Amino acid sequence: MPPQLPQPLLDRLTRQFGVGKVKEILTNCSTSRLPTLRVNTIKSTDEAVMSVFRDEAIQFERVKNIPHAFVVRNRTDRQLLEHDLARSGKIYLQGLTSMLPAFVLSPKPGQTLLDLCAAPGSKTTQIAAMMENRGRIVACEENSVRFEKLKNSVTIQGASVVEARCTDATLLHHEMPELFDAVLADVPCSAEGRIDCTDPRSYRFWSEKNIVAHAKLQRRLIRSAVVCLKTGGTLVYSTCTLAPEENEEMIIWALAEFSQLKPQPITLPFPGVTHKATQSVTLLPTKQYEGFFVAKLKKG
Repeated sequence: MPPQLPQPLLDRLTRQFGVGKVKEILTNCSTSRLPTLRVNTIKSTDEAVMSVFRDEAIQFERVKNIPHAFVVRNRTDRQLLEHDLARSGKIYLQGLTSMLPAFVLSPKPGQTLLDLCAAPGSKTTQIAAMMENRGRIVACEENSVRFEKLKNSVTIQGASVVEARCTDATLLHHEMPELFDAVLADVPCSAEGRIDCTDPRSYRFWSEKNIVAHAKLQRRLIRSAVVCLKTGGTLVYSTCTLAPEENEEMIIWALAEFSQLKPQPITLPFPGVTHKATQSVTLLPTKQYEGFFVAKLKKG
């Protein structure tokens, strides 16, 4: 195991998954992943993008069971970001697991949706495309720098259905109770699923204290989300961490705290660990995608 990783983190992962699985996780977190992207159907089509790829000898593969998602084999992230397709908003570089919350949320044209923690806008604009740019999406971001990134993504992607707001989403329920058909709570987390074992910057700030702090914020965000959600509406909660305090234990808390919430089954395009009590799913890092957690709840 890489000696530079914090020993408490290695100990936690070993208790969770066992020595063999942790070695596999760390190997996968030491591998450079191929670029992945989705076609922005507000501005283009799969066929049009594939035509450009073929003309420029860009090697690609469709991702099975994720609409409009592609893996690129002979270009770097930087090269793709500098391509006119990305600059014009026709494609958006996005990790495969990052595409899953919108996939689970399954938004419909004409709905009113809330994205609680929206920057930099990857999931917000994905939802807008799935809604065919019809309806309303309130996208919140408290940090002013990240808010500018959100606005920039929305503009480039042509997501005119999005109302970007620089605000504290934990307080939004005072202003917008029972307004939304669905809420995405892709919350700030300790980001264990995104650790790159070759890059100390990706785990330098990890600590158990940081996990506790994130869990406190996550509970406040869930409280706000539940109040903002209409009866009969859907809440999707997701993180990019493996910490149970921020994942399945958070959903157990939410179900106990809000009796009107009911867990919903999830079907994902990738194999994961299903937590039976909450029907939530943890995806461990692989050589294709980062670690992730997602849960779906309905407000009865």
